[in-house]
Amino acid sequence: MKRQYSLLLLSSLLLQSQLAVAGEHQGIQIGKTIMVASNDIQPAAESPFNKEQDMPMGQSSSDSKESLLPEDDGAKKDSELFSTAGSGYLHPFLSVGEEYTDNLYDLDQDKTSNFLTRISPGIWLSVPKVKEVPVTIAANNTSAGGLQMALPDYEGFERFNAYLLGALDYKMYSADSALNDTDAKAEGLFKYNLRGGLSFQALDSYTSSQDRFDIGNASIDPVRRYKSNLGQAVADWDFSEKLRTKAEFSNFYLNYSEAIDDFLDRSDNTASWYGFYKYSPKTSFFVQYQYVDLSYDTNTAWDNTQDLYYAGINWASSEKTSLRMKAGYQNKDYQEDFIQTNTQDNNGLALELALKYQITVKTEISLALNHKIEESDSAVALDKEVSSGTLHYKQQFTEKLLGVCELSVENANYNQLQTGERDDDRYLLRPALQYVFKDWLMAEMAYQYDTRNSTDDLFDYAANTISFSLNSGF
Repeated sequence: MKRQYSLLLLSSLLLQSQLAVAGEHQGIQIGKTIMVASNDIQPAAESPFNKEQDMPMGQSSSDSKESLLPEDDGAKKDSELFSTAGSGYLHPFLSVGEEYTDNLYDLDQDKTSNFLTRISPGIWLSVPKVKEVPVTIAANNTSAGGLQMALPDYEGFERFNAYLLGALDYKMYSADSALNDTDAKAEGLFKYNLRGGLSFQALDSYTSSQDRFDIGNASIDPVRRYKSNLGQAVADWDFSEKLRTKAEFSNFYLNYSEAIDDFLDRSDNTASWYGFYKYSPKTSFFVQYQYVDLSYDTNTAWDNTQDLYYAGINWASSEKTSLRMKAGYQNKDYQEDFIQTNTQDNNGLALELALKYQITVKTEISLALNHKIEESDSAVALDKEVSSGTLHYKQQFTEKLLGVCELSVENANYNQLQTGERDDDRYLLRPALQYVFKDWLMAEMAYQYDTRNSTDDLFDYAANTISFSLNSGF
C-alpha cells in the first residue's frame, strides 16, 4: 500500500496540475496543483502536512522514525541503483496524457476547442536513497520572492542529504500546431546536518514554461513564455531543548521571451529570520520577519521593497491532524515617490494556513488559505491583492482505486493604473479517479471546471476539460 501511495505522489509530479490560484504558468508542475504553477490555482493550496499526497513528495513527518540511510554493504548492485520497488538512488518516470477542452484560450466568446497530447519524461536521484521526492518547489511568478507560500522544512535525518530532478513536458495542440512547445524543470537540494543542532541547506529550482492562456496577456501571441530561477540558502540552529532559530536568503529571477513582456522581468532578493519556541513535542510557536527587495529590469517605476511581520504556530496533535499557520502584516513601499504618494492600500493582512485532517484510514481532507499583496501580471495594473484557498478531499475506495476532489477559489483585486475597476473571482473544481494497475503503473481520469467572473466583462470565461493519463515510475 505504501508503494502505491509513492506512485500516486509521483503521478502528481508528472501531471500538469491546472489548479493554480494565483499563478499563471501552465508548465511542468512539481507536486500537485499548485498551488498549480505559478499558478493556475496553486500547489500553494495544498497542505504541506500530508505525508502522502498533499505533502511535498517524500517529506517525512516530524515524528517519523524511519531511517533514510542506505544499507552499507560495500559495492552497490544494479538492483539498488535502479529499483522497481522505488528504493533505489535513481528514479526514472514517464507520463503520457490526453485532454480535451472546450475553451483553449479562456475566452468569454469565440471559444476554441482543443485536444492536447502531453508526453512528460523525467528522472530524479537522491543520496541517501529514499522512496519519495524530498521536496516540492512550486514558484509563483506574481508572488514577491517567487513563493506564494513558504516551503516546509525538509526533515533530512542523515548527516548529508542531496536530491536532483530533471523533467520535460512535450505539448502538442490539435487546434494550432504553432502552439506546440516543450517545458522543462530542473531542481535540486543539498542539506548538511552538523552536531549541536546546526544545519545548512541550499536549493535551486529552474523552470522554462509559459503563462496560461489569458486575454489579459500583453502579447498578441497567445503563448507568453518565460524562464525563472529560484535559489535559496538556509541556516537552521536548534540550540536548546525549547529554542530554535533559522535564517533564509533567496533570489528569484524572472525573464520573459518576448520584448512586449519585458515590463514583467524582475529580480527579487529576500531575507527572512525565524525564532521558534517549542511549547511541547507536538506544538511550536514562532515569529518571522521577512524583507523583500524587488527590482524590475526595464519597468523600474514598479521597483519596491516589502516588510512582512508574522506570528505563527506549527501543531501536530496526532498522526491524523496537523496545522501550520502564520498571520501578520505586509507593508509595501514603492521607490518612486509619485507612485508611493498616489497609491493606496499598500499594506494589510498577510496570511498562510495549511490544515490536514485524516478522518479515517481511507478518508482525508486538507485546507490551504493564502492572502497577500502580489505583483501585477497586467500592464495596466500596479499590483493586486490576492486571497486564495483550496479544499482537497481524498477517498481510498479500494486498495487500487483512489478518488480525489479539489475545489479552489481565488479573488484578485487589481490596483488599476487607469479608470475602471478590475476585481476577479475564479473558481476551479477538479474531481479525479486514480487506479493502480501495478506498483509502477497508474492511470488517472479527471474532469475540470474552471471559471472566472470579473467586474470587467472582458476577463470572464468558463472552460470544461476532460483528461486521461498513464503514469509510470520506478
